[in-house]
Amino acid sequence: MLNKFIVPVIVIFMFSEMSFTTPTLMPADSSQSIANRIVQSEVPVLVEFWASWCMPCRLLNPILEEVEKHFGNRILFIRVNVDVHRALSAYFGISSIPAVFIINRKNVIKALPGLQPKERYIEALNDVLNPASSSTNPGSPSSKQDSSETVK
Repeated sequence: MLNKFIVPVIVIFMFSEMSFTTPTLMPADSSQSIANRIVQSEVPVLVEFWASWCMPCRLLNPILEEVEKHFGNRILFIRVNVDVHRALSAYFGISSIPAVFIINRKNVIKALPGLQPKERYIEALNDVLNPASSSTNPGSPSSKQDSSETVK
């Protein structure tokens, strides 16, 4: 009879002495916080919609990393996982990935669907940073995908 009471007391004592710490995790961005970063950005924003299971998205990632190095802090690069940030993906009307949007002053300036060559992203960002050069050639391929959609 005595043994029945000793074991629970020992178990309780062992667990009470142990320290249970939860691993420190980086807080995940919510769709709203990403939207706030886009809207409040002082520089143009390139938003890439992607998913881990998407092979073209995997091919696009190193391309955009090179483009990001090329532009430095003149462009804000944001990656949005469509499986995590469904509200933001729905707001942008994402129906296929990868999808890249270039936003400047709350306006979607360019939409680049699918996997494009690196030069296409550089050209599109240069057009946003230097609007005078793209307006001199209105028939250029980069001006055909312009959009006047406003991000709220």
